[in-house]
Amino acid sequence: MSSKRSAPPTPGSSEKKRKVLSLAEKMDVLAVIDSGLGWSATGKKFGLHEATVRTIWKTREKIRQSVRESADVSSKVASVSRRDPLLEKMEKILNRWISEQVDQRKSNVDGVAIREKARSIYDH
Repeated sequence: MSSKRSAPPTPGSSEKKRKVLSLAEKMDVLAVIDSGLGWSATGKKFGLHEATVRTIWKTREKIRQSVRESADVSSKVASVSRRDPLLEKMEKILNRWISEQVDQRKSNVDGVAIREKARSIYDH
């Protein structure tokens, strides 16, 4: 007699993929919540679990601060990080420097040059 059970799913086949929201998407979620829509309805609107919506609401100040300080709100971040503000400032300056180098078509913008510039910014 054959078994009525189906074969067990292969690892990872039935697991949901983690959905990473950009800062812009998180701001959209916050705007909908601010307009008065509930947690569950907001989650359904964006295809998110209610707990995710609540977490976005709990971290709203950090999200808004990241949007104010970020140059690119479409960048995807898994969560708002609790990183050293000095490192964040250094990375912001370094990003600006890299953009300037690329705009000026400097050919020596490689990993070594970026590391050296990062160290010099961090040390000052």
